[in-house]
Amino acid sequence: MNPKISIFLPAFRSKDLLYNVFFKGLCRNTKENVELILYDNTGNGEDIEKILIDGAKELVPKNITVKLRLSNNENVGLNKAFNDCAKVAEGEYFYLCHTDMYVLPGWDTALLSACLNLAPISFLLCSRSIEPGYSHVKSQIRKDYGNELNNFQEEKLLKEYKQFVENKIVVNARMPFFMHRKLWERLGGVDEKYHSFCSDDDIIQDCYYHNVRRFYMIYDSLIYHLQGKSNSQQTIDKDKDWPYRYFVEKWKAKYPDICHPGQYHPGLIPFELRVK
Repeated sequence: MNPKISIFLPAFRSKDLLYNVFFKGLCRNTKENVELILYDNTGNGEDIEKILIDGAKELVPKNITVKLRLSNNENVGLNKAFNDCAKVAEGEYFYLCHTDMYVLPGWDTALLSACLNLAPISFLLCSRSIEPGYSHVKSQIRKDYGNELNNFQEEKLLKEYKQFVENKIVVNARMPFFMHRKLWERLGGVDEKYHSFCSDDDIIQDCYYHNVRRFYMIYDSLIYHLQGKSNSQQTIDKDKDWPYRYFVEKWKAKYPDICHPGQYHPGLIPFELRVK
């Protein structure tokens, strides 16, 4: 099977989320040929390889293949894991996501349809999130189907998600990101100096620097996001400001007016503008 989409999924101390949220949703709700490249950033149990491979044989549909990448007994961070996943990726498109995300039916076909007539290096797409709590992103949907693994209402979500499906595209850029491999190659991967926080902002800025202007949120590509559960275990850059200081230092030579991406990007990119 030649995968159409390669999914990059770093996991750190999130074994339960991995199996009961992301992996379960992927197996239930994926139509296209995809490969899941899981990067074990430690803390997921010594039996992860056996469980994953055995689970793939028993549970995973034929349109999904699974690859496992192992760190050297350390949490190397999000971006270094993404770069390692790319080394073995076979898909035409890359999907960068987290273990606390549950993909909903149609997530994959909607993204592929949206970029059908777009030049490979011209776009950075993203799925639209349904989230249980407040989000500063106006495009996201606020609807509570659980904010922890033990109260996640998967069956209720699957019964009701269609009410949120819209044939609509707005300007936005949020994880999970979807791009063509040619854009990834043009970027040269992602900056490994980031551990986790601000890494998505840097991807946006790097895409803009490389002349991407189509930052699109695809409304009928839906995920449910448990909001921060996949990143809550690490403390390396959590609640720190150094990733944002590095962002400014990195880009100020090219963009002298650069500042914190939370303030800078809304002036650079017309977020929430409807394009379809």
